[in-house]
Amino acid sequence: MGNRAEIVVAVHLAMDREKEAAALYLQFAKAVKEPKAKDVLIRLASDEVGHLDKLERHLSSVLAGKDWVIPHAALMEAMAARFTKSMKLELPTVSDITQADEIRILELALERELNANLQYLAMAESAEPGEAREMFLALAKEEDLHAKVLRAEVDSIGQFGFWFDMQEFTMEK
Repeated sequence: MGNRAEIVVAVHLAMDREKEAAALYLQFAKAVKEPKAKDVLIRLASDEVGHLDKLERHLSSVLAGKDWVIPHAALMEAMAARFTKSMKLELPTVSDITQADEIRILELALERELNANLQYLAMAESAEPGEAREMFLALAKEEDLHAKVLRAEVDSIGQFGFWFDMQEFTMEK
């Protein structure tokens, strides 16, 4: 099974992305003052640690020799390139974070979640039906949910009048 090394590399890249995301969200949480935004970011960091755990358990299973259908090498290379590219997103430095406004911080987190969703969907698409595909689809769905929560928080803080697509106030008398 020559492709086993490639799936191990791809999962390691995904694990690195989850570690990076958790650390970044904790940095963001320290930088924001609004309690609700701080709480959202801390919960997202915790979720990313949960994703890391899922990936680690799956990797252990693969390394223990359990069956996991491996995607074609060309697709694995494409996914690895996407992860590598995404890990090089221009993220703010710690000093930038403290100067950024809360909406910008949440938008950076939102961008990260949208990117992660696309990456996991690509990994799911390239995997054969089964356990690996289901795991990647579940992770994609969780990242999509994170994006929706962040969008709602941006809208709420930005006082656009909506939270989760529900109008928070009315102009009618």
